[in-house]
Amino acid sequence: MKQFAIRRFYSYFETNSEEIENCSFDEKLTAFDNELEKLLERYDLKLLNIDTRFIPQKKMSATKCEQCDNLMVNRDKNPARFNKEDLWIDLDSDYNGIVWDGGTFEGKDLCMECLPLEHRWGYFS
Repeated sequence: MKQFAIRRFYSYFETNSEEIENCSFDEKLTAFDNELEKLLERYDLKLLNIDTRFIPQKKMSATKCEQCDNLMVNRDKNPARFNKEDLWIDLDSDYNGIVWDGGTFEGKDLCMECLPLEHRWGYFS
């Protein structure tokens, strides 16, 4: 039986409002997209979609884990995490591991895997 194998690819870069408003990163992203498409073709893969979203770090309490560098939402500061709108739902940790839950422990922002088990947002809590 024939099947389609669909593979997702996520990456991120840090930016600021000025770069977004000036579209100054667009040339780099376009060049990257072109190179990625050529690389995929070399392996007989087809590029279907590219999507870029911006997550306001302060508003969403989004940061990087200070121990492992995973992207995370500090649930101690934003208990509701993402608002489940279509824009965010595929990044939420209920569905996959793109932006994880996390919290603060001993003054450090840590993702759910790096938090101790006894912490409210620890992986097995």
